[in-house]
Amino acid sequence: MNCYIDAGNSRIKAHLARRSQKAVEPEVIDWPAADEPDAVGALATRLEPLLVDEKGRSPKQVVLASVVEARRREWLETAIAEVCPQAERRWLSVPRKCCHVRVAYESPEGLGIDRFCAMIEAHARHADRPLAVINAGTAVTLDVLAADGQHLGGLILPGWRAQLEALRSAAPALAPAIDSLGRNAGPVRASEPVAEVPEATRRLGLAADTATAIELGRHWLLAAGVNQMLSVWRERLAEQGELLAVLSGGDAGRLADLVDPAIERCVEADLVLCGVVRLARARR
Repeated sequence: MNCYIDAGNSRIKAHLARRSQKAVEPEVIDWPAADEPDAVGALATRLEPLLVDEKGRSPKQVVLASVVEARRREWLETAIAEVCPQAERRWLSVPRKCCHVRVAYESPEGLGIDRFCAMIEAHARHADRPLAVINAGTAVTLDVLAADGQHLGGLILPGWRAQLEALRSAAPALAPAIDSLGRNAGPVRASEPVAEVPEATRRLGLAADTATAIELGRHWLLAAGVNQMLSVWRERLAEQGELLAVLSGGDAGRLADLVDPAIERCVEADLVLCGVVRLARARR
């Protein structure tokens, strides 16, 4: 049996593949905190139930795809070696062409492996039509595929949490409002009573307090960027068929709600991890 791992910036998703399994059944593992005194040990403890089954068997090969920084890759590599030292560890890289998808980048290694895996899986599920493949996680990535699998390029936007982190760093005075969003505690109230929000303001989607202004702002930012991109490429690729937006990632559901209703869309779970399995098994 093999283990397939998608190590993202927020979480680690893993799938232990047995011959009897046809579907990908992921396990989700949290990264240790940055200040964890024994990050490798903590990660090994979390990985052990996945990598060693009830009969004490471990995978012959662990296939990994990751876009995280070198430090956390080292944590993962060392933790796996501690849990199952006999397992071969194989890190995937982006090829120029595989699974009928051809990369637009002049240097394919510059494209995130998560984006490539999401594209090949989306293309396999929705062949012969143009696609916008959107992964909504720490970052929101959007890649466009022509109907024949030619990658036309993409964009990267900060996700919901990344926007808050950036605001906190750049404007520390907004921290109380940002904290209230993180606690789901509702808007921060001023010491004086807040006037009723005018109906015209409600219709425009504007806020009358700072926390709500931040919350609406980050939604509008993503909605504007994603919908503009989808609109442009829907028109440019119209001769190839109707553009389909394929969304995945932890925030895919709420991003799908912001997509223009005129754009056909679907939300699919574990698109990257399924693509990791597909790429690892592919005959190029």
